[in-house]
Formats: sequence, C-alpha cells, structure tokens
Amino acid sequence: MLTLFIILAALTTGIPATAAPPAGPAGPVVEALDRAAHPLRTVEPGGDTGDLRPLDRMIGDARVVGLGEATHSSHEFLALKDRVLRHLVVEKGFRTFAVEAPWSTGLRLDDYVLHGKGDPRRIMREEFQRDYLWWNNTDYLRLLEWMRAYNVRHPGDPVRFMGDDIAWSGPESYDAVEAYAAGAHPAGTTT
Repeated sequence: MLTLFIILAALTTGIPATAAPPAGPAGPVVEALDRAAHPLRTVEPGGDTGDLRPLDRMIGDARVVGLGEATHSSHEFLALKDRVLRHLVVEKGFRTFAVEAPWSTGLRLDDYVLHGKGDPRRIMREEFQRDYLWWNNTDYLRLLEWMRAYNVRHPGDPVRFMGDDIAWSGPESYDAVEAYAAGAHPAGTTT
C-alpha cells in the first residue's frame, strides 16, 4: 500500500501579512516552493475543483493521503480538508476519512455516515470531549452530513468514517472485547 502525506496550507487573498518579506534574494528554498506551489480557488467545499488537479498528479496511484493542519479547529484548514475529501471521493475513488478521534467515536459516526443511525450533533457532543473537543464544530458536522448524503446517493459504493486514536476507546469497545474473549475462551475469562 502506498502512502503519501501532504500538508496543505491555505492562503487567503486580501489579508495583509504581519511581517514584510525579507529584502534581497528569496533563496533556493523559497524559489523551489514558488515553483511547486499551486494557488487554490478557495478553501470552501463545493463548486469547481479544477484547481485541485495538481493534487491529483501528486497523489498518483496512492491509496492513502494524509492531510495535516497547522492548528486544530481552524475553519480554513477544516474547510479545505472537506473540499479535498469530496474531490478525492468523487474524482479519485477514495472511500475512508480517518481523523484523530477515538476508535469508538469513529464507529458511532460511521454508523451515521453508512446507515443514518443516530444524530451526528448528539454523537459529536457526547464523544468530542476533553482532548477531542476541537472536532465538535460545524465544519466537521458539514463534512459528516455530506458523507451521509453521498452514501444515500451511492449505497453500493459508500464512504466510511474512522477514528484512528487509541487514547480513549469507549466502554462499548471494551465490552465487545470482553464478550469475544468470554465466548472464545470461557475458561480464561473472569468478571
């Protein structure tokens, strides 16, 4: 399996820089970045994605794409992730979105995305606590709702949601492991 990690930085026009660029030649690093950079039309999902075509070339035949952000919960980074995911689903055939969230949270949100089970607002409110509080926002809700709508339109080719963090797994995960162990090895389990 090929893995490609891409860190996207969204720059919006019309926002003044906080510091003036250094005087003199830019240097080889800045020049290389200038040659490789591809401007984005917007960070907001929806509409034409022609400006994401350079991303398609960078991804090639990769089956995993990583999108990072400089800050958690910043609208611009979350909106851009949403926009890129939609593009990757529609244009490149990607079908799973994984986020740094508890595994059990991913299972609950995946049930919503796949089958419409539960209220995503409630799941997010209940699950995105403490270290995961920044994921409880309207940008992620919009992404989940888009994934659900996509699955309603494409029931034979669904998009999935996955939590990939093991810091907190939720009691239902522990209950499932204990139930499996009790069934598979009844003599070796205790309550």
